[in-house]
Amino acid sequence: MGSLLSLLRGGSGGHSGGLSRSSRETQASARFAKQFNEFIFNLGDVRNAQYVEENFPEGNRILRVGLELLERVSAYNDGSNEVRMAISQPTQENEEAAWRKVGPSVALLRECFEFAQSVEKVIPDVLEELSSHAGDADPQRADRNRGLARLLADLMQNAFAFDALKASIPAIQNDFSYYRRTLSRSAQTQDADIARYIIPHDVSNQMSLFYAYHNPMVRTVIDSATKFAQESGNQQIVLDCLSALAAGSASTVKHARADSAKSERMCMLVLVTCCILYDWISPKGVSDAQSGIDAKAALDLVSERTLVDSTPADKVLRANCRTLR
Repeated sequence: MGSLLSLLRGGSGGHSGGLSRSSRETQASARFAKQFNEFIFNLGDVRNAQYVEENFPEGNRILRVGLELLERVSAYNDGSNEVRMAISQPTQENEEAAWRKVGPSVALLRECFEFAQSVEKVIPDVLEELSSHAGDADPQRADRNRGLARLLADLMQNAFAFDALKASIPAIQNDFSYYRRTLSRSAQTQDADIARYIIPHDVSNQMSLFYAYHNPMVRTVIDSATKFAQESGNQQIVLDCLSALAAGSASTVKHARADSAKSERMCMLVLVTCCILYDWISPKGVSDAQSGIDAKAALDLVSERTLVDSTPADKVLRANCRTLR
């Protein structure tokens, strides 16, 4: 499975004097792998969430906003009846009734879209912290890396949950489609209750592209992580970090080392998240024979487990990967 995971199983890191950059990066990643393997067992500990709150306030804020949006989306106010009436009997009265119904819903969808933009900005910060300090010998890095792993898992969990909700509420796509079809005409209204929900065309176009994906929130995380890895020049280090996170998580789950059911669930989230990101960042994907993550072993490990509602974890993994089918 590659030099990184061989080192994780017990190989020596050697010394850095006179080594090439590639060798130094491998050693740094190996130290990170060993470090993560030692602290992964208590990833669900509340202290990790507190560490994120104290040291990554923006990430913590985004998590809180995400949870609040999930609650609101789960109570989505379906406008299907009003839209159906406006289409079958397109009177001004029916169209205005439909707009009053879908307007607040589209405003919520806009908030979710803007939330995705916030997630897009914070993902590079998390990966930058992990990859740029992967091999630090400072003992406090363990707390920081654990907090970063927890933050990454929580962000992805929120993305999984949002995409599952979107898939379960067909009215989201239908309401937004009706909104866009009638946007130009409704923009001329003098009715303040309707005008307040008018969205600029450029924003509605961006939202349309976002909601066209079956997994818009996960896609945002993937695109942000992939762009960072490519543009930062640290693609291999990022892949090594994801491999280490996945290996530590898989080992903890496989050998029942987690200190609680919550920690085990967080390890599952980290494993699935790392497999997905690795699959998109690596040119050859996570299924390649030279991949730093054993995709088949990961699939076997997550099968018959759930991540979002009753959706099997292996289904979530396959649905969001590029090469793993």
